[in-house]
This record gives sequence, C-alpha cells and structure tokens, in this order.
Amino acid sequence: MSSWFNLMAIAFAGAIGSLCRYGVTLAAAAIPGGSTLIGTTLANVIGCALLGGLSSLEVGDSESSARLALAIRIGFLGALTTFSTFVAESSGLAADGRWGASTGYVLANLILGYLALMLSSSLVEQWTSQ
Repeated sequence: MSSWFNLMAIAFAGAIGSLCRYGVTLAAAAIPGGSTLIGTTLANVIGCALLGGLSSLEVGDSESSARLALAIRIGFLGALTTFSTFVAESSGLAADGRWGASTGYVLANLILGYLALMLSSSLVEQWTSQ
C-alpha cells in the first residue's frame, strides 16, 4: 500500500510541476525579447535551486516525510525541469547553424544550474545551522 501512495504523491506533484513549467515558459515567452529558451533555462535554474536547498534540509524519518521528499524531488522538480526540452532546443539551434547560440545556451543552463544548486544548498545549510 505504501508504494501506491508514493506513486500517487509523485504523480500529483508531477502534475503541479508540469503546470508550473508551462507557466514559466508562457511568462518567459510573453516578456519583450523573451522566448521559450529563456523559459526552459529559468525552469531548469529554479529546479536546481530548489533541489539544492531541499537536499540540504534534514528529512524526517517518518514515512510521510519520505513520501513528501519523493513527491517534491521526483514529481514536482522532475516535471518542472526538463532535460529533453533543453537538448531539443540546443540541438535545434545547432541545426539552424547557430552554433554560438547553441553553445551559449548549453553553458548557461549548466553553469547557472550548478551555481543555483550550490548557492541554495549553501544558504540553507547556513540558515539551518544557526
């Protein structure tokens, strides 16, 4: 029964993450000079920051704490961030002969994602140690 509840929690959180991802993409495309590429980058960076912060928090030993961690990490953040879209968009830029833009896009996602994860993890560790 426990694994059924885990699956439902992941599915529910994934639905919310998907809707948030869609909202980020629409918002990024709607701003002047914005695009879906910016939306993907924002979703990935936000997801990295949230994952970094969450990974620094102590998760309780209860079954509900473990289920919540699964729902957030696998469901919500798994749906919010998107490696497949990132790869498709970067390869689309390269296919159009926009190698500089493709390389910049890949580097921006990787570097900003890494920095967001490390910064949020550090901030949460400092905050929780006080």
